[in-house]
Amino acid sequence: MVLYGVVDRVEDEVAVLVLEGGQAAFLPRSALPRSAREGSGVRIQVRLAPNPWRARVRDALDGLEEEGR
Repeated sequence: MVLYGVVDRVEDEVAVLVLEGGQAAFLPRSALPRSAREGSGVRIQVRLAPNPWRARVRDALDGLEEEGR
């Protein structure tokens, strides 16, 4: 999936993007090229990837459940 939008503004270290259709997206400023400014056009490609945190989250939840027993 590809999303297109415009950098609306940068607040602290968060870039606020307005996507086609009017939805807002929030990204770390560091995720954009250094040259990106308010009004810059963006193309965001979204792909599924392996989730390296899934096992850690599951283990943490299991640990919490064991503590609650």
